[in-house]
Amino acid sequence: MQGKVAVISGGSTGVGRAVEAQLAENGADVVLLVRGAERLEAAAREMTGSVWTIPTDVSSGDSAGAARIRVIEETADEDIHTCIGTNPLGPIHTVRSAVPLLRPAGGGDILNISSEITLDPMPLLAMYSARGHGLNGFTAAMHKEPRGDGIPVALVLLGSISDSAFFENFSGEDPQRAAPVRETDGYLTRGGAMKPLPSATVARAMFQLLSTPPEVVQDVVHIRPAG
Repeated sequence: MQGKVAVISGGSTGVGRAVEAQLAENGADVVLLVRGAERLEAAAREMTGSVWTIPTDVSSGDSAGAARIRVIEETADEDIHTCIGTNPLGPIHTVRSAVPLLRPAGGGDILNISSEITLDPMPLLAMYSARGHGLNGFTAAMHKEPRGDGIPVALVLLGSISDSAFFENFSGEDPQRAAPVRETDGYLTRGGAMKPLPSATVARAMFQLLSTPPEVVQDVVHIRPAG
């Protein structure tokens, strides 16, 4: 990764933070895009190598996931805007800005991070599932656009992560309210939800993806717990 530049949105916690650490340790110049300046600086202080920080809200057009536990009739406009604004709008804004910069630079990889919830929707997370499908569709279209310019766009579907900041989206009684619905559905017994992977393990898998020879195409990669 020597001489490479990696730009990561949502890199202050979880998988984003683990990936940026892996890249920096292997010689990449890492640029972090995060909304919270305090988290951004804290993440940068703990990293070695060349790290640049830019406080940025990718949902505004300037992406860690946002989610709300709601039945559909209780879903407020703010819930919809929060979920859809972060994803897929965040990656759309980011890719739109990145492609014109990557072309004259000779190309580069783009990885959009989605969730296996798009393969098996979780009850009471309709907006989260909808935003994931939007990102999946956008990425599928991007497979066909800039690849000829040396800019492959891949989709990474992540399974359950043990140290993700995902659950910071939820407060109050929402998780307890959702638990019996998911138990009845059987969701937590599927897809490795009961034995999540640590972010560091996922980061190693994503590093290998970025190290793939250019003649190998990996459009969709599903990273999940074994078994």
